Amino acid sequence: MKKSIFLSLCMVLLALSSFAQQKGVSKFKSEVNSTTIDTVVNATTKYQLFQSANAGNILTVQVTATKISGTTAGVVRLFGSNDKVAWVRVKEGAALAAVDSLNLANASTPQTIIFTEKPGRYLYYRVGITGSGTASTKFSSVAVNAR
Repeated sequence: MKKSIFLSLCMVLLALSSFAQQKGVSKFKSEVNSTTIDTVVNATTKYQLFQSANAGNILTVQVTATKISGTTAGVVRLFGSNDKVAWVRVKEGAALAAVDSLNLANASTPQTIIFTEKPGRYLYYRVGITGSGTASTKFSSVAVNAR
């Protein structure tokens, strides 16, 4: 009897500790057609949107851009807003020691940037990719809330 109670208690503690380390993963969606993968063609700008859940200690946003054709160039940036109207470029604090944009190079391998944010700073986040020159580049964005 004591062993079964002890084992049950251990299982509960194990479940609680694994719950405390869970991460919430959400994909950004295109503002144009709500897909999770979008394409930038030539010198256009495309945006993907994410509504932040105000949970966790750190919000990371990973953006991956992959060349489809042409000469890839452009820039990836992260924006924040509380009303989806007025957007500001998210600049990271010195304590987080990260860059606030990625300049895309003409590479055949995927290019990735990870932005690190403090959750609750903005209600909405938007990834913007502005192309340059003559190229097609697909991109996707994922947000992870770590507790």
